[in-house]
Amino acid sequence: MAISEQIMLLGKGLYSNIPDVLTLKSIPTASELEYVSAENFQQTMLDKILPQSVEEKIDFYKLLDLDYQWICRALRILNYGPYYTVNTIYCPNCGAVTGESRVDLRNVDVKVLPDGFTNDVVVSRDEFMDFDQDVHLHLLTVREVMDLQEDRLFKDPVTGKMNVELAEMCYMITSIGEQTHLVPSETRLILKNQNKFSPADYSILKSVARQLTDYGLRIGGNCRCHKCNSKEAKFLALVDDKFFRPTLGDLRQWKHDRSTGGDTNSQ
Repeated sequence: MAISEQIMLLGKGLYSNIPDVLTLKSIPTASELEYVSAENFQQTMLDKILPQSVEEKIDFYKLLDLDYQWICRALRILNYGPYYTVNTIYCPNCGAVTGESRVDLRNVDVKVLPDGFTNDVVVSRDEFMDFDQDVHLHLLTVREVMDLQEDRLFKDPVTGKMNVELAEMCYMITSIGEQTHLVPSETRLILKNQNKFSPADYSILKSVARQLTDYGLRIGGNCRCHKCNSKEAKFLALVDDKFFRPTLGDLRQWKHDRSTGGDTNSQ
């Protein structure tokens, strides 16, 4: 049976060629997601799954990354239900660490963009210790996230380890003072020049920028602790290759809810 639902994008009003509301459809049976690995999960989603599972014809690489995550969560719940088996949950109340557990993806919070958000986020010069210019940033698109993850400019030439934090900052920054339309390589030179940007000011920039752009799905949610029954236990639910592989137990719980009209959202 074909299923579909419409969702409002978190970044509504920020796109020129993407509608605010998208229509999600059933994921094709025996889709590539059953075989995809962590390395090519996102590419498969963008090139094969989303074009078949979203009615509107759009460039998915131009989505804000937070909307990509939002669509994936909605598509997963639409097709496989809200239940998801995680490897562990941790309870800060009693300290218990529980192994494989079923959680509810509806308990993963989302922080929506404030009214009037224009995707031109300003870290004011008043925030810095010494730096005397405003810094403008924007939320990253899916394409930018993928590009920064492969940008060799931010890899250690010896270890090959990626400085993801610096890469994200450089891709987010659009202008510094009077220097506009900056590209990541130019931003990197400015941020790494201690005569221009002190270590203290760079630390301030990272912290304030993160606060001002911290929107979208959280990386995990709350559930009930199996030991003390607290509802403050924590779990991680990353949108990765495992996300679209429900267990038989997950599907049976969803079937039970559908047949009884029940809701175990508080489990």
